[in-house]
Amino acid sequence: MWLPVYTATMKATSLCYMLAATAVAGTAGAQSASQYLDTSYGWNPEFIEIIAVGTVDTHKQQARRHLGVPTAPAVLQQSRMHDEDQSKAPCHGWRFLPATPQKFMPYLDSLFVPGNTCVEPGGLLSSCPVSRGAQKVKNTLSQMGLQYDLTMSYNYAAVHPRPRGQQGEFSSFNSSLTGTWFLAKDCDNSQGVFLTFEADWGQGTNFSERHRSAQTTLGSLSNPQGNLRGSKGVFLPQVALGYSGFNGKWVAMVGTIDQSNYLDQNAYTPGWSGGGLLNQSFAYNPALPLTWGNLGFLTAWQPCDSFYAMYATSSTNTQVNHNPFNDLSSNYWMHIVEAGFIFEDVLGMGPGTYRLQYTMLDNEGNCGLGGGINIQQQLGKNSPLGFFTRAGYMNQDAAALTGNKICATAGLMLQGPFTASGWGSRSNYENISFGFLWQRAASNQKPMVHKDEYGLELSMVMQITPTFYLQPDLQYIFNPIHATDGDDGAFVMQMQGVFKF
Repeated sequence: MWLPVYTATMKATSLCYMLAATAVAGTAGAQSASQYLDTSYGWNPEFIEIIAVGTVDTHKQQARRHLGVPTAPAVLQQSRMHDEDQSKAPCHGWRFLPATPQKFMPYLDSLFVPGNTCVEPGGLLSSCPVSRGAQKVKNTLSQMGLQYDLTMSYNYAAVHPRPRGQQGEFSSFNSSLTGTWFLAKDCDNSQGVFLTFEADWGQGTNFSERHRSAQTTLGSLSNPQGNLRGSKGVFLPQVALGYSGFNGKWVAMVGTIDQSNYLDQNAYTPGWSGGGLLNQSFAYNPALPLTWGNLGFLTAWQPCDSFYAMYATSSTNTQVNHNPFNDLSSNYWMHIVEAGFIFEDVLGMGPGTYRLQYTMLDNEGNCGLGGGINIQQQLGKNSPLGFFTRAGYMNQDAAALTGNKICATAGLMLQGPFTASGWGSRSNYENISFGFLWQRAASNQKPMVHKDEYGLELSMVMQITPTFYLQPDLQYIFNPIHATDGDDGAFVMQMQGVFKF
């Protein structure tokens, strides 16, 4: 007797999907073979003519996600529509190397699904052979379940005035490859297995990234060159196996995990690979003991659109490119919990996400405790202006791991468009950002010239081709804690050219 009820439920569910698709089409416009889904920084996706971005196979497009922004229904619907195209063949059990990911709740989707789109509209050049080739490779690999983001950049930095006896100019190439390989999912998309990965590489042309940088020249606690990725050759901060279930409400991963890929996200300060401010203190809370390349476990739960929770635990003493199973000890271990509250509209200002973090760790057998807060808030309904802030406090045992006892960062990002059409009209990277930072050093940083360090940063991103942008950046660091010649501060001027594939 349950069959009629089940059938009616399935029909109702199908009707909901049809209504959702109709609503998306009504809002964004009906998609055709000549249209491309532009995500507009994640908040206001709409279809635009493909001529604005060059060659893209719209029938296979899965729009790029934006870390910190819940994936919009129009973008989620893309994957389900592709599933419907493939559903003509009967499916029983599991699909292996699927062309589309399994279901994830909107915020979790933004963390675990990269999408297969790399070309951006609104560049000075609307198309180029490199961009067309990069997009074709992404489309091909995504049909085998592999989705990724590849960032490759040339970076130049100069410190002025240059402290006596210190290097003042730095030139380097840096790359980062992150992604998710969807290995298998069941036929109703409610659960699946995937592999996540990250590989970083950096090489200074006139310095060793492992030993020198603008940070060492200044003697600062903050790292003005958050774009540096140099290590002993290629560094693997993450290789982890994951599972998602319960219709995408729950995710778990185990392996070596770069926790900063998931925890403490903020859409208005996405870091080097997202066109954000370049000082590393803006990419994530510098007081939080987020680890990478260490053996650990991470789980995330999003029961509804307006709330999520994450928990991560890992060792803290694995050396770069060493076996993560070596030297495991409960005396070097950390735990962190994050709760996020997602609002569609806060006091008429538009969407905002408010995050709270609590951490507990063992550092050389001592118990460390601390917490943090992370806020991203749009400033006006449908406004391109957004506000971000992070703050953290650690006791001395926790602060010994990061060197930061107390910190606070805050700033503004003015996102594109900057023009009505053409260059500056649509890129998901173009922005003008301004940030302020304050960090108080932990006692293990003694001897110190200054106890408190401050910084200001102004940055701008200009889209040149669908996969390349330029970013000039200017910082001033006040009171570097280890000021190398007693100076009270210096400018750090940077220019980087970034390929995003």
